[in-house]
Amino acid sequence: MNRRALMTSAWAIAGAAGTGLATGCSRSPSATTEPLDVLLGESVQPTNPMVVAERFFADRVAELTEGHCRVTVKPGGELGDEQRMAEMLRTGKLAFSKILLANLTAYDKRLGVASLPYAFSGRDQFLDSMRGDFGRRCTAIMAMHGFVLLAFFYAGDRNFYNRVRPIHTPADLKGLRIRVPQNIVAIDMINALGATAVPLATNDIGSALQQRLVDGAENSMVFYTSEQHMRHAPYYSWSRHQQSVDVLLASAKWLAERPVPMRDAILEAGRLTQEEELRLWAAATEENAAVAQQQGARLNDVDVAPFRRALVNVVSRHRSNFGDLASLLPDAS
Repeated sequence: MNRRALMTSAWAIAGAAGTGLATGCSRSPSATTEPLDVLLGESVQPTNPMVVAERFFADRVAELTEGHCRVTVKPGGELGDEQRMAEMLRTGKLAFSKILLANLTAYDKRLGVASLPYAFSGRDQFLDSMRGDFGRRCTAIMAMHGFVLLAFFYAGDRNFYNRVRPIHTPADLKGLRIRVPQNIVAIDMINALGATAVPLATNDIGSALQQRLVDGAENSMVFYTSEQHMRHAPYYSWSRHQQSVDVLLASAKWLAERPVPMRDAILEAGRLTQEEELRLWAAATEENAAVAQQQGARLNDVDVAPFRRALVNVVSRHRSNFGDLASLLPDAS
């Protein structure tokens, strides 16, 4: 009998027993025959492949729980920014959310280690690390703070884009105001390259570009296109300074109150979704680059060597802050 069949059988037994809750758990609405409706918070727009992956997750949860748990995805920052959603997860007010790993540094600064510039040589090395000891250690740290990892989401390589000029060398960034995630590594990286870092929540970037509060930002091609940022920042430069990772999380508090078969089904849905997101992202990157150019974006390649040299001190300064996680980084030289 395969894993899915085993879970279906377990769910049927739990339903027949009336509760299916593990010893020590209080009775909850999920233990009844009434369907449990919950939300998944997301900061990016509905066209992003991550949202497509999250809807895949919702479908798998419904399938594996035989309709006992129904997940509705709320994209576009409808439930607030990532910091707010993270706290909602911790308190059990929100069941699921997808959050940039580096945005969890408020709970444990070690989780910012993957955002070190040029920490990984590329996508393959990055994914190998996430599936190995590095990813397992990140998972354990998140668990200490009330987050259950369901899936690592590959968010592509991050690149610079702006409204003023193409970026070929660090000197081209001088004087530009660049939006960054709200973490210290990203802030120091941008400042070290000669630009001015402006920390903003993800769902504030578009309005900041439109109002010229910032000159540009840095993110993946998929994000750039799905958020329509080429309208205000047409220059996109492939600096590939970071390999970005998001995490699909469940609230540990919420999950602990669910019947064991439901918990198992949710974890299995997450495992399936991780592979689906990788497939969706790979296809979307190529498609979005073509779309961006059709809509007026000007793309250029970058020699990364000068950027690496400019960021050596940033890497050295922050590496020691990440403890055992830094020792698990691959040699990306």
